[in-house]
Amino acid sequence: MPKLESVRTTAEAIGRITCIKTGEDIGLLYQWDNGETQAALFGSLLTGQEGTTSSKKRSKIPADIAQNQR
Repeated sequence: MPKLESVRTTAEAIGRITCIKTGEDIGLLYQWDNGETQAALFGSLLTGQEGTTSSKKRSKIPADIAQNQR
């Protein structure tokens, strides 16, 4: 197995991703403790659902981030 050079253990939300057409928040930008960044879009944008309220559009923290925050 290849050796991992940069292990991700914890992440922190460092910014919001905003739609330039609507001004609506569509995701979050996370920074890992190893310096890498990761964008995470809210749930309904990934599944294509429409007509939900903005509070329902927000998904949980991406699985790989949530696992490492425990």
